[in-house]
Amino acid sequence: MQERIDRFVNEIPNKEHILQLVKKLDLILKIEAEGNTYYMSFKDGRVARCDPCMDTGKTATISGMNAYFEHLFDGNLKLLQGIKMNYFTTDCPFRAQLVLESLFYLAGPVRV
Repeated sequence: MQERIDRFVNEIPNKEHILQLVKKLDLILKIEAEGNTYYMSFKDGRVARCDPCMDTGKTATISGMNAYFEHLFDGNLKLLQGIKMNYFTTDCPFRAQLVLESLFYLAGPVRV
């Protein structure tokens, strides 16, 4: 899981169209997957992995199984689809869910 999160964090600066979404985002993403917790910080146009984040900004939590997160990070599952199918639970506003879905989808591998 850590590998996929690192790939996601490293891929965002390489894609200018994604940076437009991150530029205005001020959010701490907490991912809870089968007993492990991972944090990502979106602030000042940058994304970084942190353990745990000391920032006191808005926090969004996504919980689920590792297998579903792998599908999410690989672009084979959309966040809102996973929520609808009860693969994930969240505690963030719908607007944050939409932005996160866009980020996961756009940062994923190239689809042909």
